[in-house]
Amino acid sequence: MSALNVRGQDRERSFSEAIAERRATPSFDGSPVPDEVLEKIIRAGIEAPSGYNLQPWRFVVVRAAEQKRRLRAAAMGQSKVEEAGAVIVCCGDPDAPRGRSLEEVLAEAAKHGFTQEQNQRVRETVTKIFGGQPGTALGLAPSYAVWVNRHVMIAFTTMLWMAEVLGYDTAPMEGFFEDKVKSALSIPDPIRVVALLGIGKRKGPDKLYAGRRDMRNVCFSERWGNTFPGA
Repeated sequence: MSALNVRGQDRERSFSEAIAERRATPSFDGSPVPDEVLEKIIRAGIEAPSGYNLQPWRFVVVRAAEQKRRLRAAAMGQSKVEEAGAVIVCCGDPDAPRGRSLEEVLAEAAKHGFTQEQNQRVRETVTKIFGGQPGTALGLAPSYAVWVNRHVMIAFTTMLWMAEVLGYDTAPMEGFFEDKVKSALSIPDPIRVVALLGIGKRKGPDKLYAGRRDMRNVCFSERWGNTFPGA
């Protein structure tokens, strides 16, 4: 079943279909993304896993025409920023392991059955690892900024796949000037802008499938260079 036919039906695709058929959308038709769809996509990102459940991701959803215009100027003029029904600007909060953010995470854990002792152990561990200034976390190489980026991208990818399963097209974008994006959307320091996710319905044909490298070239068994069974 082609991706075009699937998108013409009012049903969710299987995850296997989404993986097999997804392409980076070069152009959107401008149709809006309904609130209930966006909520489902964002909730998927919120449910993504994170180290110590710190959830360092923050999202800004851009749908208004003027805001998309401003965001496009900050994203190297990419037309799909304005064409998309919505753009989710995915950010990372370096202060997630400390202060109010940490206490809110622990309070939520308590609602779900974590004991005071369990939460205290988490607090002590997180404070030991992330007790320094943002970007200098103990034992993380090369920096805490990399840790934040990795976790935001887990949530980003989770939202991408949810959008695809729901029958929408997606365009991941890493081409932007962070300072200009932050200015356009009033994103404060020290929040970091990690990536933009365009969501909507594609305009015109999808990109051709460019193929993927053979499994034997990218996946090994037990140690580097050993052929993975079935590769």
